[in-house]
Order: sequence, then C-alpha cells, then structure tokens
Amino acid sequence: MFPRPFSSIRRISTNRVTTELRLYDGKTKEKVPLSINPQKPFLSFYTCGPTVYDSAHIGHASCYVRLDILQRILKHHFQLPLVTAMNITDIDDKIIARANERGMDWQALARKYEAEFWNDLTNLNVQPPDVKLRVTEHITAIVRFVQTLIDKGYAYRADDGSVYFETNKYERYGKLQKVILEPAQESRFKRHPSDFALWKASKPGEPAWSGEGEAVSVTSGRPGWHIECSTMASHVFGKRLDFHAGGLDLRFPHHENEETQSCCYHDVPDWVTHWIHTGQLHLEGQTHKMSKSLKNTISISELLQEHTADEFRMLCLLSHYRSVIDYGSESMATASNVLRKFISFFQDSKAYVDGLKPQTYGNGSSEENLFDCLAKTRSIVETCLSNDFNTANSVLALSDLISTAQKAINGNEQSEDGAHPRLIGASNIGAVLAVTRYVREQLLSYGLQSFERATHRRIDGADQLPIVDSVVEAIVKTRAEIRLRALETKDKQLFLVCDQLRNSLKTAGIELKDHGKTSSWSWVDDRSVGQ
Repeated sequence: MFPRPFSSIRRISTNRVTTELRLYDGKTKEKVPLSINPQKPFLSFYTCGPTVYDSAHIGHASCYVRLDILQRILKHHFQLPLVTAMNITDIDDKIIARANERGMDWQALARKYEAEFWNDLTNLNVQPPDVKLRVTEHITAIVRFVQTLIDKGYAYRADDGSVYFETNKYERYGKLQKVILEPAQESRFKRHPSDFALWKASKPGEPAWSGEGEAVSVTSGRPGWHIECSTMASHVFGKRLDFHAGGLDLRFPHHENEETQSCCYHDVPDWVTHWIHTGQLHLEGQTHKMSKSLKNTISISELLQEHTADEFRMLCLLSHYRSVIDYGSESMATASNVLRKFISFFQDSKAYVDGLKPQTYGNGSSEENLFDCLAKTRSIVETCLSNDFNTANSVLALSDLISTAQKAINGNEQSEDGAHPRLIGASNIGAVLAVTRYVREQLLSYGLQSFERATHRRIDGADQLPIVDSVVEAIVKTRAEIRLRALETKDKQLFLVCDQLRNSLKTAGIELKDHGKTSSWSWVDDRSVGQ
C-alpha cells in the first residue's frame, strides 16, 4: 500500500485513486491528477534510452537530467515508490552503418558507447535505473510479441519477410499526436504509408536473428525500433505503465506506435497512464534542436570540462521540463549565479551558527518573521511541485527565503572598527538552522550536491590528507591576526597583504570570507575560480 504524502486522495474507481499532483496530459492538452492504483506495491516508470552509435550530447543530457529531477521529486517529495527501467538500443541501422564506417564489430561499437553513456550519467549525478534493458538480450520476447500481433490480425508479413503493423486496424491511432491516415496504395511491402515495421527482414552482411522455432511467420531478421520498448517495458511491468518518458521528439512516431501496438497486444484501452515528454535543448541563437545529423552537438564530456554537473542541473531546474532550454554562455552564467547564491548562503549560515559571524540579537521579531517566511515558502514549494513539477518557481521561492535569512544573519554585523555593539536578547540561530536544513533538503531532493562537499576535496581521484586542511587553517588564522592588526592600526599595507593572500587562496580553490573580526573558508570548484 502507498504512504499518504498528499493532504487529499480521491477515489475515482474501485482500483484507481487520484492525488493532488497534476500532470500535463498530451492527449487532452490539460493538466490531470496523478492516477495510481493503491493496491500496487510500486509505480512503474519507463524511460526510452539512447541508440548507442555515438557519444551522447547535452541535448540527451537535458532530457535525462530533467527526468532524474522528476523521479527524485516523486520519490522524495511525494514519497511514491517508483521502480524505474531504461532500455539501450544496441542494434539499429545507425549502429550498423557506423561500425561499417570504422571497420569494427557492431557489437563492440555498441558496448563502447553504452559504457560511455552510463559513465556520462554518473558524472551528471543522474541516478541509474533500477532495471537496465538491452534490445539484443530480449530478441526471443520481441519475436513472440510480433507473432501475437500477427495472430490477432493487427500485423502482416510483407513479400520480403518483414512484418508491419497495419495502422488502420487500430481506431485510436493518433491519440498522442493527431495523424491523418492516407488511403491504401499498391506497394510491394507496406499496405498503407503509415504502417510501421515490427520486424525487418535480414540483409546480406547485417546481423540477424531467426524466429524459426518460435513462430513460423517471423523469419530471419531483426527488430524494428518501436517494438523494442513495448516488449521490454511489458516484460518488466506487464500490461499497464504508470509513467513512460522521453524527449518531445519521441512523441511521434515512436511513442505513438508503442502505445498502439501495446494496446493491441494487451487488449487494453490505454497502455500508459501518464506520458512525460521533455522539451528540447537549443543552442542560444538557434531555433532548432541539437542533433547529430545537424552537426551542432556538444558532448557531455565537453560540457563538464566547462561547467559543473550542478550548474547544468540548475539550468534544467530554472526552466519547466516541457519547455525548450536555451544553452549558451548567458543561460549558464545565470544558472551558475543562482547556484553560487545558495552555496554562499550555506557558507554564511555555517559561519553564523559556528560563531564566526557576529550573531544578531533582538526582541525575537526577526526570528518570528523568519519562521513565518519559512512556513510560506514550504506552502509555495508544495504548490509549485504539485503543479506539473514547476521547479523554476520553487527555486525562486527558495532563493527569496535565503535572501530573507541572510538579512537576519548579516543585519547586525559589526563594522570593522568594532562599533555598534550587540544587544542582549534572543538570537536567530534556531530560525537560521531551520531555514538552512529545509533549503538543503529541497536542493538535495533535486539532485544538487555542490554545497554538500566536505571541507576537503579530491585531487586526481584521491582524497586530500587531513594535513592539508590543517595547513589552510593555519594560513587563515595567520591572515586573521594580520588583518586584526590592520584594523587596529589602520595600516593600508597590511590590508593589501590580506587581500593578496585571499586572492592567492582563491586561485588554489579556497574561498575565504571575512566576518567582522573573524574569517571562514571553504573549498570551491576549480571551474568557478576566477569567473
């Protein structure tokens, strides 16, 4: 049975209930409540994976990072028990063609780029699916799926041995995207222009599998593209999927054909309850999507040489998952600045709680105001995420919250000459801690992790020894003594020495902050240094 993360759950039938989470439905062009079966022990989430014939690019990255964010929200915010699966298309025309171009084995090529793909997802902090599926490991099941469609009268065998699905046999063809079916025409192979291949007859020099022994109607050949996902998703999850996800460009024909053949195979009115399609990524100044065929791609490894995984994830968070992402220097600068604001807040909060920053005191009104702001932010974030995963507005609400918290932290900061002594009264530590913990939990639930780095970093894959931190502490302490002498004597030369030392530490990846007469430090990402 499901936990009850929602304030209201409404029963719509004997085996389906709806929740407050509303998702965009591409069939009705409206937002509909998330519909679940409370008797099921889990929710199924299937994602179309890549065809592994080349390196993945940032267009792929935007899709998988966005879907990772949505899955994390479903699991952590709404406490829904997801089971996730993703396929790898490891046999395809493109794979065969690329292997022939390079004079290598098609299977070796596919394995090479599959390994690279999973490594890319790890570097992007995308959680791996619970189940990984390869097409070539499910050929027997695919043959059986095809034969069943033939037996039910939905598919036919062409003269060359290929098998096609006859689209005019399914009355609801075009439910995801309106399709005008053209009349039948004479052809050696297809009966209708919209019919699609379930099984491709073998060609000389190409890999092929035999259907003999499994079904006499399916001869030597290999799977069509659309049949792969239907078979493998059905193999794992059965005749009903809760979520099926992929890029917007897959809605037609891939997802349309998946839905069609699966409904016919399982004898169900709808195979997928909720389709999720992510918007495409465009380069700034361009109106078309990033595509290998257009030769305008940036590989994921190239992306991560220029930006951190968190910066790219923040770019994804700052737009709606269904909208286009504009990628370029301007959009990445915005994402980086937002991320730095949160990191700076966590640094200030830690320094404040540790007593390195002067604590603010008063009559308790500022603490009450901060708690009130926290409560309002919780409500706003809940509303945003329940409204088709509106992460952009949720991040904006969190940003407004930390701005209020930083005013409470820095509102009574002492001047460098020691003026404005603190008043005796209640401090804001409790409220600041509450805000800090809430914001950290929310950002972690989105998959961000920059602010969670320990005060040591890794060099060439190995943790730095604790002695390094001790050395930094000694340098910072010595600088603090020099700076205190500068404050007392108003010596500009000593202030200059302090500034030079702070800049030198920054080039080494160490950010130093002054708080009145004290200072704090933290490691920063090398790619942020000097920007």
